[in-house]
Amino acid sequence: MKSVSYRHKWLICSLACFFTAFLIAVSANTCKQEADASRIAPYVLRFHILAESNSKTDQELKLKVRDQVLSYIRENAPDHAGKEELASWLLSHKEEVVFKAEQTLADSGCEAYVYLNLSHDHFPARTYGNAFFPCGYYDAARITIGKGKGRNWWCVLYPRFCFLDEACREIPEESRRELQEKLNQGDYPLLKDHRPELNIRFFFFPDFQ
Repeated sequence: MKSVSYRHKWLICSLACFFTAFLIAVSANTCKQEADASRIAPYVLRFHILAESNSKTDQELKLKVRDQVLSYIRENAPDHAGKEELASWLLSHKEEVVFKAEQTLADSGCEAYVYLNLSHDHFPARTYGNAFFPCGYYDAARITIGKGKGRNWWCVLYPRFCFLDEACREIPEESRRELQEKLNQGDYPLLKDHRPELNIRFFFFPDFQ
């Protein structure tokens, strides 16, 4: 019995050490990503849409608004606009963008209000093609539909990394070159996906009783 009790205590202690080490590693990785993000963020404008709710209808409406707004921006925003110029253009055309979004909702029988503002939000890590954007705080053009309580959708508005089909594509060469020119030579490699694969192995003891 003492042997069994000892093995139980040893296993519990081992698992506790494992999970403690795991949490420390995750925390250290998050801190590094956020430090990397702080160096990239000044040159990036993200795009953020919050749905009214998580209902199937509201999530579908969110994507319709996304499609219309991004199309409007691509067709009307100044060519080769930088981050600050694009952000300024969005604010000066706020009414038009909101109207386009609300018209899209109205066409589907929804009367929710739409809000557009520039924010500074925390975004999770995301990979676009082979470009990795670490988690951290970024400037964003944020569209909120109604109460904005549903799952959100995000992408990179500047440089242009927004893809409507949600698939991981190759980043447009123009966007890649533009970002590379803005970032310091030592910072651009931060966008490469260097995340190590995390392999967790559980060891079972066949003689454990």
